[in-house]
Amino acid sequence: MPTVIVAHFKTNIYEYLEALQKSTLDKLYEEPATCLAIFRLLPSLARQLVMSLLFSTQIMSKADLRQWIKNDKESLSKFEEALDKLQKLHIMIEQENKTIALNSSFKQKFQECLTGGGTHQSFGKLYNKPHRHSQSNSHKLPDIKTLDEHAKTKWEEILHFMVGTDRMNSPGASVLKVVTKANLMREKEGKGLEITNKGFQFLLQDVNTQVWAFLIQYLDLASEMLHMNVVEVLNFFFMLGSLELGQDYSVEGLTDTQRQLLDDLTNYGLIYRPKVKNFDN
Repeated sequence: MPTVIVAHFKTNIYEYLEALQKSTLDKLYEEPATCLAIFRLLPSLARQLVMSLLFSTQIMSKADLRQWIKNDKESLSKFEEALDKLQKLHIMIEQENKTIALNSSFKQKFQECLTGGGTHQSFGKLYNKPHRHSQSNSHKLPDIKTLDEHAKTKWEEILHFMVGTDRMNSPGASVLKVVTKANLMREKEGKGLEITNKGFQFLLQDVNTQVWAFLIQYLDLASEMLHMNVVEVLNFFFMLGSLELGQDYSVEGLTDTQRQLLDDLTNYGLIYRPKVKNFDN
């Protein structure tokens, strides 16, 4: 992740996860797609430790794990850092008897993820029906270039709105809530919203940082003001991150919260939906 330069405005999903309670993380680890996404956030040595223990039935201690590491200052330092990250995310737990074990939920669901087990749809459900708006029976999809342009245009609409570009339409309600709650914009006496110094700092970030910052702020908004379950929101984010670019997916079976997320993320340009009604089956 890029360096955070906007004070008090998290742009790193890993930092957000570290601040969550163990009970919340345990619920997150009930979804294989989430386990895979969080695994990918870990430093390489931490990933190696997880993989070494994932299918092992041996009882291990911290001292046992340390035997796998070179006995030099740099290697041991990286080992301590990796172990610290795993423990903060409650992926690896030190028992009262000083043994080390993987979180049981994480271990089970990550095993399912790697072996194709389970009957869940953690990685989305492909949409295999012809679209009703198509004039033929062929299943036409926008190409990658079209999707990239769509995402760029939608995101730039938000940025232009923040700087007050003339004739720029006001974005959706959730966008307005995010920019005001994050203090990127503020109410100007009788003149609507205006950008803040923090908002200008935000504009200086690269797009990847901006998007993550927006999503993390949305997470806070979802739990505090939209009364959404943060576990359900995070799982949905991670599920979307596992989907294939350019492939379309069914919304059949999605909860009300997930459908609301679809609408909001469409406004951000992160999801492409030509006609929402055509994907409701």
